[in-house]
Amino acid sequence: MGVSCRDAQNCEQGEDAIMELQDGRSQRSFMKSDCSGLTEEYDFASFATEIAAARTGDQVWRLLDSICRKANISGACCRCFPSEAAADPIIFFSKTTDFSSELEAVLEDTPGYLDPFLHASVRSTRPFNWSEISQHLGARSPQLKHFQTVIAQLGTGIVVPVFGPLFRNGYFCFHSEEARTLEELDLMVLHSISQTAYLKLLDLMYKSASHERTLSGRELETINMIARGKSNQEVAKTLDVSVNTVNTHLKRIFEKLDVTDRVSAAMRAYALGYIA
Repeated sequence: MGVSCRDAQNCEQGEDAIMELQDGRSQRSFMKSDCSGLTEEYDFASFATEIAAARTGDQVWRLLDSICRKANISGACCRCFPSEAAADPIIFFSKTTDFSSELEAVLEDTPGYLDPFLHASVRSTRPFNWSEISQHLGARSPQLKHFQTVIAQLGTGIVVPVFGPLFRNGYFCFHSEEARTLEELDLMVLHSISQTAYLKLLDLMYKSASHERTLSGRELETINMIARGKSNQEVAKTLDVSVNTVNTHLKRIFEKLDVTDRVSAAMRAYALGYIA
């Protein structure tokens, strides 16, 4: 029997949501069929309040642990990438306590350019089942081949695209070794939970590293002029320094803001409040 609300008519989701529950698209294969639905077991407003109060990433992951246990989900992980998906380093990879160690090792060893979940996520605005990944990747893509040959035999699950500021996108992967069914409302709740947790994790990460991204006075002057369209030569003339000095300022700005170009640097500086 699939997972569903005990009484869809009692769900305060409106007539459209009830109609979605009744059509054939409202269920997706995922984990054990006898698991309770998230819409039954978890109050999203309560979760959002607890997330807002979290002071560390560990607190966020303890909350996600509790959600996985209530929904009988084996475990979850989150992977966040730099603005450029093909870059080698990841921003973070973290997981719940019971997440598959085998799948964890595989995902951590998979570079961004080859990660099938990442490349499928950037092509989707909604959660999708592992079995649906071929709908989001090219039939001859190396990412799909990697999924089929390395990951598919490790079980099944739901991948949830999540989005952050300045293209800091990523995904949550909710994993299990057995199939079940999730209703559309459950997927909506899972998506909301994931996005809320993701933004909190990013916020905590940025705050913990804020001292590393603090710009000097000259760097602040430089990025403010760059954001207003000034060339390096114009910045050098205004600051009465050489162009080489401006280049050095820009290199340090790029390193501190974790970007590789002037536009991204300006956008990140705006987001961090460095530009008035």
